Amino acid sequence: MNEQTGRPTLIFDVKAFDAAVADRGFTKQEDKADYLGVSRASYSKVTRGLEQPSPKFIAAVLLRFTDPDSPDTLNRFFKAEIR
Repeated sequence: MNEQTGRPTLIFDVKAFDAAVADRGFTKQEDKADYLGVSRASYSKVTRGLEQPSPKFIAAVLLRFTDPDSPDTLNRFFKAEIR
């Protein structure tokens, strides 16, 4: 009999992101969503854990925060879990 296992889930690390955008002067959710270029509704759902980050959301974070000297942007803002 097979054990039932959870599904892999991608989690957006809101605390790490908030710290990174605070350095750029963004504190309101609307401003953070606009900075990324994603809809406010999508931003809100991802940051509240109601939906997983879409490919567009992930790409927006990578475009804004990828540092050629530190290629760990995915690990900085996204965590994978089994749920």
